[in-house]
Amino acid sequence: MISRPRSSFFVLGLLATATACAGPSVAQPGSPAAQSGGSLAESGGAESAVGESGSALAESVWAGIYSQQQAERGAAHYLETCSSCHSEDLRGNSNAPSLIGSSFMFLWGDRSLGDLFTSIQTLMPTNAPNSLPPQSYLDILAFIMESNGFPPGTSELVADPAFLGQIMITARSGL
Repeated sequence: MISRPRSSFFVLGLLATATACAGPSVAQPGSPAAQSGGSLAESGGAESAVGESGSALAESVWAGIYSQQQAERGAAHYLETCSSCHSEDLRGNSNAPSLIGSSFMFLWGDRSLGDLFTSIQTLMPTNAPNSLPPQSYLDILAFIMESNGFPPGTSELVADPAFLGQIMITARSGL
């Protein structure tokens, strides 16, 4: 098996994004981001329980870790703040990594949602990192999860590093 140097590609992707994105632009409000054709979402037996803070304890993104309403808010934030670099369809370009499909899974597979949230919050947008309210970053994260075919649930993501750190980004088992 060939070993992939994930950290090198991750750092290169972030550096490329940082140098390419000049700032947020407002995209057409009616243009939806491309969805991952058909629903791949199956929980595969993943279950969630409610923790001390009332948020669901989950082991993977297949456990319904965000709400549909949160993803819808995230789509609007994404179009306004992220699409100028990552494209309206989340596929990125030569300077910004794709946030969907196999490219996304190559960079983020087997890492925690907490890692992704921290990267987004501390590095994006490149001209003003950490400039959005934490809820906006969480909503964008929910939109990215929805765009990758991970199923929604009834609870919203919360800015709890311990909780987000427990949720693993994994491919659906059996594929």
